[in-house]
Amino acid sequence: MTTALSLEEVKTRQQKTWSSGDYGKIAWITVPLADALCEAVDLQAGSAVLDVATGTGHVALAAARRFCAVTGIDYVPALLQEARARADAENLQVEFREADAEDLPCADSSFDYVLSAIGVMFTADHQRAANELLRVCRSGGVIGLANWTPAGFVGQLLKLVGRHVPPPPGVQPPPGGGPSRGYANCSGPARPG
Repeated sequence: MTTALSLEEVKTRQQKTWSSGDYGKIAWITVPLADALCEAVDLQAGSAVLDVATGTGHVALAAARRFCAVTGIDYVPALLQEARARADAENLQVEFREADAEDLPCADSSFDYVLSAIGVMFTADHQRAANELLRVCRSGGVIGLANWTPAGFVGQLLKLVGRHVPPPPGVQPPPGGGPSRGYANCSGPARPG
């Protein structure tokens, strides 16, 4: 007899998956997305920036190189350790914190920019994560996301996997993760408020 997994159980399993192996060995392919995202949102020096689901820190580091006050959050300690080592190697000031994208330990309206590249799209509860992004971004601030698109190679791969291994009930697949799911991708920054 099988039972449905709770979203918390799903997140625990996801965290274990992201903690296994050496993500840093393949993460390098997404490095260019960090600079592209910072440019797309017109990141301004001196801004407060939150990088949600920072992974090994690409976006956080790109923002710190642009002289921003940066916080990067992720719920995988091993990835944060690698991000800290990368920041130290470049002598960049970034605060990396262990946290869940669906429950950000940040005050309301505390960031000028809230960013995520190939990160927050993998949350189990997209609406809850989106609500958190909006909550921590100040009025007039910018939310910028770089995601795999359903039509691209990774989106098609996720769609194929979704046909054979559907997500547990209540869990939303990433873009392209299911044959009947429709997704809208942000083509520009969103401005709360």
